[in-house]
Amino acid sequence: MKFTFIAVSVPALQQVLAFEQKYKKECQEHDIEITCFYVAGVEQRYLADPQILINAVGGADIVVVDTMGASEALQEIVRQGLEQCVGQRIVIGNTLREYLRLGAFSMASMGKMMKKPEKKGEKGVESEKKTETKSALDKMHRMRRMALMLGNMLPFGITKDMKHVFLLIDYWQQATQTDMESFFALLLRHYCGQKWLPKERPCTMRYGIYLKDPESLICMDTVAEYRKKSGFDEKKDTIALLFYGHSYPNDFLPVVRVIAEKLRVQFNILPVAFSQNEDQDLEKLEQILCQQEMPVSAVINLMPFRLGAGPMGGNAERAVEILKKLDVPYLKPFCLTKVSAEEWEAVDAVNPGEFLISILLPELDGGIMSIPVGVMQTEETVVNGLELPTLRPLSERIDALSRRLSALLALKKKDQKEKKLAVIFYNYPPGESNVFGGAFLDTFASASELLRQLKKEGYLVDEMSPDELQEAFVSGGRCNEPEWSEQAETEFTYTIDGVDYPIRGFQSGNVFLGLQLVHNPEAYHDRNRAPGAEYQAFYRWIREVFGADAMIHFGTHGTLEFLPGKENGMMGDCWPDRLVGDLPHFYYYYVGNPSEAMIAKRRSLATLVSYQAPPLKKSGLYGEYQELKETIAEYRESRQSAPERCGDLLEQIGRLAENCHLSFHKLEKGSDFGETQLQGNLKLTESDLDEIEACLYEYENSLITDGLHTINEEEVQGLFHALDGGYLSAGTAGDVMKNPDILPTGRNLVQFDPRLVPTRTAYERGARAAQLSLERYREQTGQYPETTAVILWGLETSRSQGETIGQILYYLGLRLKTDKASYDDRLEVIPMEELNRPRVDVVIHICGFFRDMYPNLIRNLNEMLQRLLQSGESEEQNFFLKHTRRMQEKLRLENEKNKTTMAEKECLELASCRIFGPREGEYGTRLTEVVRKGNWKEAAELGSSFVEDLSFGYAANHQGIVADTLLKWQYQQVEVMSQVRNNVEYELTDLDHYYEFYGGLAKAIENEKGEKPVMLVADTTGEAVQVQDLPSALKRGIATRLLNPAWIEGMMRHEYHGVQQIAKRFENVMGFATSTDAVESSTFSDLTRCYAADETLRHQMQESNRWGYMKMMERLMEANNRGYYQATEEELEQIQEAYLEAEGEAEE
Repeated sequence: MKFTFIAVSVPALQQVLAFEQKYKKECQEHDIEITCFYVAGVEQRYLADPQILINAVGGADIVVVDTMGASEALQEIVRQGLEQCVGQRIVIGNTLREYLRLGAFSMASMGKMMKKPEKKGEKGVESEKKTETKSALDKMHRMRRMALMLGNMLPFGITKDMKHVFLLIDYWQQATQTDMESFFALLLRHYCGQKWLPKERPCTMRYGIYLKDPESLICMDTVAEYRKKSGFDEKKDTIALLFYGHSYPNDFLPVVRVIAEKLRVQFNILPVAFSQNEDQDLEKLEQILCQQEMPVSAVINLMPFRLGAGPMGGNAERAVEILKKLDVPYLKPFCLTKVSAEEWEAVDAVNPGEFLISILLPELDGGIMSIPVGVMQTEETVVNGLELPTLRPLSERIDALSRRLSALLALKKKDQKEKKLAVIFYNYPPGESNVFGGAFLDTFASASELLRQLKKEGYLVDEMSPDELQEAFVSGGRCNEPEWSEQAETEFTYTIDGVDYPIRGFQSGNVFLGLQLVHNPEAYHDRNRAPGAEYQAFYRWIREVFGADAMIHFGTHGTLEFLPGKENGMMGDCWPDRLVGDLPHFYYYYVGNPSEAMIAKRRSLATLVSYQAPPLKKSGLYGEYQELKETIAEYRESRQSAPERCGDLLEQIGRLAENCHLSFHKLEKGSDFGETQLQGNLKLTESDLDEIEACLYEYENSLITDGLHTINEEEVQGLFHALDGGYLSAGTAGDVMKNPDILPTGRNLVQFDPRLVPTRTAYERGARAAQLSLERYREQTGQYPETTAVILWGLETSRSQGETIGQILYYLGLRLKTDKASYDDRLEVIPMEELNRPRVDVVIHICGFFRDMYPNLIRNLNEMLQRLLQSGESEEQNFFLKHTRRMQEKLRLENEKNKTTMAEKECLELASCRIFGPREGEYGTRLTEVVRKGNWKEAAELGSSFVEDLSFGYAANHQGIVADTLLKWQYQQVEVMSQVRNNVEYELTDLDHYYEFYGGLAKAIENEKGEKPVMLVADTTGEAVQVQDLPSALKRGIATRLLNPAWIEGMMRHEYHGVQQIAKRFENVMGFATSTDAVESSTFSDLTRCYAADETLRHQMQESNRWGYMKMMERLMEANNRGYYQATEEELEQIQEAYLEAEGEAEE
């Protein structure tokens, strides 16, 4: 009798092996053969030789499959074996359960039995809604109850077999010695003819939610009963500790016991166990947590997935309601169940599957403090040559968890007047022009408002106006590396190795206002350089000398979260962890930046408090744009009322359109224009007028930000609630325009569920953008491009929910499945006869934020690329296949030349690599720093810098591999490139990352090809997707914002920060000019006219932020010196005069 086990459950496999030894010893005359395969975290072994599993499963008399969390590739191998198996097939869990078969029972027969007969009048919308609300978990439990009931009533045939299936699943998940002996007894007695064996016993599992002492394992139903037996101390806080009451797929008890023992020194413990709980069991959870006999001060949940919802669904929303009602901190440490301690030491991040269920999903419930407290440790038990690991505690992390929990509850208990807060601001780039930086934030006004509210709330602190704060940090010389003033004497210092380091900031009562030091001026997001002693001194002084009770980072964003250490699952030697220490950490963060927000949350263990962007308004028209609109309207009217005026009006329209840099067709003299002839050499057609009017309409109705944001009441109260030890509910970060549910702010920021990316809408809009791009290219060239290049950001993906992914899928001829598919199996190849065009190859550049947030999408895209290689299509139909074969041959020749060997499989994997990004542990490029400093000689250096930083391949079985040669080969094939602009808050000139990635890629391609690719921008901000060339997109951004009096007026309401933000956009314009040559000289001329020639605005800006204003004038001079701007003598004089005025004031 052959048994085969394919499993992820260590406790169950351990008991299987124990039973085998016992059986062979006691029942020598009855031979059974047991083969076990442990597949959690070691899939590569079986993917390399799949026939091992296929043969073992296919030839078994009884096969038990338990592959929860396994990859689609491994599932497919097991599926092939199950299709060959003619024996009994026991499937644990949701995946592959369609293959379940025991005796006369199968899942098909179960479906027929569960199907209710439709009653007359039942059919309709209401009944459908009721069905939809039932989770898969509830349905499975209903099936289980029915199976047991029918099996008891009719203990024969299919009903008996159905009952046995659910008993076997229970035994397997409980996995005690008694339960696994019953597991085998049931199978051997009923399905192998060994009736002489002892009858199986009832499962020892206790179902539902209940109290379970982790030491004695005694279970209780009521808090009152547990209180009597636990030695409850009324003077101590009570911590609810949530954990699995069963042992599937791993036994958490060794970790639970150590945590409970550690916490019991300071706290009462309320241990809450979960075992096959149903949705209605959440009522029991509410009773346990919200009672007053042992009032709960904090909750620690060690279980993966969302509270109240596991891999088969559940009711997570109901669980969140309970957490809101309880209103205490909700801590979510987790156990690493896919790696050993040695492997965890070597890797940089949590396994993608474990990241999803143990970090990301719990965050959606408002979970904080996601640190690993357990890891797999190898034991002596060996299965098929593999050592079975067991879960063991990470003592250092458990100690850190205990200390941080103590600090959090101590903060909650303190009177407001006694609480000491450290509020940290930024100054990057260093110097007087960028103090108190923050995305979309008037930070001086916001800090002033926070101080006012703190004082009102009872904190010991003095109010300060925005001007007083600016005077203290900017004019007072407290900024980093001041250029125009003496560094102020600091009141505080901290000594490291005999050196006294100054602490930049000052103390007001019990509140310290400090300025974070510059970590690495060469690369803001560099995670490979340890902080210097002065940087360390700042944080150590806050903790050790000032004695802060809490730390608050203010605005998006600082550098703490980009210090060396793991990407997530922080350990004690990670620098963010070392500097924050045990302090409760809170972070004001912009709601529209999910990608960088999640880095701050996970790497600095911060509770994020969201703040919103400034309000939006229509751009409107101004100056010659308004005059042009009115003149066209006058022309339209004159065609009927005064035709003799049309010629002059058309002349005026042509002149105004040229002055506004609006493109239109220029025709030779003598061409017809309806019935009206244009006097002179310039002719306009009706289509030209339509084009100009469409452009004016777009400009007039473009949404622009109205100034900057000052933190509001909701955002202040959100922070205060967290400081008071309350539960801060989660709020999704993203695009407010596309998802209004993001508001209100003041909530704990989380990212959109990556399993749902791309959404159907995002896929369709991205596909439409790709379609328009291909059509535009075909109009210009008469053919399809063979290769495109796209920028794939974490920011854009989170905000649009996957529009760039939609582009990529369309180019490659892939799509979302129309039927309901699993999270890992949502994509399919469009058949060539349906696609009706070639598959276009695509080079994908990701940032480090995308890599960290969407490892599942990287895996899914690579899996689909491998499918395209096996499509059987011709190279004329499949350009991806064509180029992969060419690169495979190049790699072969390169290896021969270098006398190196590479396996054919690895060579093909590298040749098919299309995803490139920064090396593991890094996030972006140094290109912005190169542009900011202006120390480059040739523009080609920008492209070289881009390749150096973003040439690491993310392919099948390769993470961050050096692939610069491979990437350069691919650049030679790129004909068109594009990037999505998906939100109205940012035009291309509003964010430096646009020129960093788009401009860097354009220059890198130009370096390799010797010519520029077609450069397109997919604008998805409006209802209709549109594709524009890069110059047109840049013109709109500059015209509607940088040159727009309405936008400038909004910025200048914020004085210092207004100039600061305008100066950043000057740098961004320069970045695009240098990297793409897409900024015309006339644009710089317009900027000079607006900001240097206008004396009123010039003096206002000099008075508000003379240092930032000088940076603006320096950019204009640099543009002229480098040949991007052909300034007239008058313009140069205006720039120089404006600069000297500001310089004189700065020197004074």
